[in-house]
Amino acid sequence: MNLGESMKKIMLRILPVILLLLFISIIRSGIKKSIVGKWKSVDEENEYFFYLNRDKTCSYEMKVARLDCTYEYDGEKITILYSGATKSRIYEYHFENDTLIIIDDSNNENKLIKQK
Repeated sequence: MNLGESMKKIMLRILPVILLLLFISIIRSGIKKSIVGKWKSVDEENEYFFYLNRDKTCSYEMKVARLDCTYEYDGEKITILYSGATKSRIYEYHFENDTLIIIDDSNNENKLIKQK
């Protein structure tokens, strides 16, 4: 058996493992949901939009006003610092299917749907 045949046998054994790891990586990355994007409240009466940008800037827009902000998040909590404020606000958040739920200080659930 020459070196070329040995390499082929090794590659044939390693290739399925590499493909399996790649497949698992692709599946896991698709499962993780991102808060980045344009979100719209589900409450039609008090409609607002929440923009969470990749660069950690954000804005909260209502019909009559807009608040700019910056944010950080860790998978369970989002910390928002609104422009002009001296103290950040920390909210819990989670996903229910395609709905982002942000829980405020009064334990109210703010439900948002991602916009395209």
